[in-house]
Amino acid sequence: MTQTITEYYMMAYNRVVSAGYQKEIYYWKDLGTFDSCTPEQFFSEYVWCVLNAGMKEQVARKIYDRFMFVGDLTTIGHLGKRAAIKRGIEEHAQWFRILQDIPDKIEYLQTLPWIGPITKYHLARNIGIDCVKPDRHLVRLAKYFGFESPLLMCTEIQKKISYERLGTIDYVLWRDCNLRKVG
Repeated sequence: MTQTITEYYMMAYNRVVSAGYQKEIYYWKDLGTFDSCTPEQFFSEYVWCVLNAGMKEQVARKIYDRFMFVGDLTTIGHLGKRAAIKRGIEEHAQWFRILQDIPDKIEYLQTLPWIGPITKYHLARNIGIDCVKPDRHLVRLAKYFGFESPLLMCTEIQKKISYERLGTIDYVLWRDCNLRKVG
């Protein structure tokens, strides 16, 4: 018998927990909605997503932690990302006000410096908009299990496990692939 995506998800969940990431899973389960996001949280997540773009999470984490601790833009070696974050320092409060009022928040995020067609979902998820980031790991899994998109795949899992947010499902599948160095 072939494994279903829900069975795969449950196995991935157990692998992620066994690897010591239960606290992160709880973070995604407990993440508030965008309505509870502050301009400071928005900026922090913006920085995280910019630094993460095109980079391994483990490398981006070191740069992010150093920048957030020191607050010195020169800790960011990539000049394009540094310029985007500098602009974010100056304009994030304005971006946040616009984001609060605009109907299509995810599309608006793509207008921000260094936020692209995939990163917009990463940022949206991180600020409490329940969505799925179609990164290479989730795209590969969706294709393997016969889904047209990562969103459709995660929605199918959510139907079977109704207590999970899309963002939690996204995180578990991504972390499992990241830990196993798949994709």
